[in-house]
Amino acid sequence: MSRPVRRSAAETVALIHRLLALTFAIVGLIFLLAPDATVSTINAAGALFRIFPPAPASALRFWLSLGFAYMVLVTLLAWRISRDPAAHRDLMPILAAGKFASSFTCLLFFILTEPAFLYLLNFLVDGSIVLIVLGCYVSMR
Repeated sequence: MSRPVRRSAAETVALIHRLLALTFAIVGLIFLLAPDATVSTINAAGALFRIFPPAPASALRFWLSLGFAYMVLVTLLAWRISRDPAAHRDLMPILAAGKFASSFTCLLFFILTEPAFLYLLNFLVDGSIVLIVLGCYVSMR
């Protein structure tokens, strides 16, 4: 009977950040190529709960450009960390800070403007990523 292979902390952190980079790249492209469909799909998911008003559509593409640039940046940060987590541990709080900013502002928009599912979902997803990245940071001490 073979024993399971144990990963080192660095290998696990590298894998997590590789998966984050891949996810950020895919989601960033989806946002860029199908922004209205993305909002519509998330609104439809929120409608299943019957308590969330839909997030409004926007024809303004300035914010889309900034959002895509942010996704490129977090993709590159996560990829760089994945190449050598010990050497690039200092980039983890930067990645976490970006995700925290995204998460926290969506929480504020949810509370102060419109309780749309889109805001709640982003708060939960990006907030979870903050915790994952900071957990990786601590594990690489």
